[in-house]
Amino acid sequence: MVFSVLVVLLLLTSFFAGKIFIRYRSEAQHAKASIRETERLIKDTQRDEKGLTLRINEAVKRDKSRVDLVNSIILKKSFSWIEFFADLEKSLPDSSYIVSLAPSLSDDSKLRLRLKVACLSVNDLLKLIDNLVALEFSNIRIEGETQNDRGLLISEISVSYERTI
Repeated sequence: MVFSVLVVLLLLTSFFAGKIFIRYRSEAQHAKASIRETERLIKDTQRDEKGLTLRINEAVKRDKSRVDLVNSIILKKSFSWIEFFADLEKSLPDSSYIVSLAPSLSDDSKLRLRLKVACLSVNDLLKLIDNLVALEFSNIRIEGETQNDRGLLISEISVSYERTI
């Protein structure tokens, strides 16, 4: 009888162990299939990402010049020429005047300027330079000087003017 009970217990244990083994094997196969599907989705997503990155880079290259042109137009329209000329006029000593000026926008907010100024003396020129510095003009360089037939000192000056947006 004990032997029969042991055999029955062994059979029951084997049955439940087999059942557990089959169930977990099925779940393991399901997990492996899920992992394979996830890996496939990852590869597809990576391939799509590479394709989209390539398309974005091509669009950036293709449209960069147009975007730069539009930004340049906006910058030129938003530059306060009135404020610039008011600052330039403030910098001139009473006896000096501008003979010519050639502006060019360089960076986002900088204006490069070449101008010729007529001054009565070197002291007026130095006063002009001091005034330009006080008004936060920068990179002030005297490119050349001549004296005209009326005795005025004509100085060619290059400066940078940075505006605030």
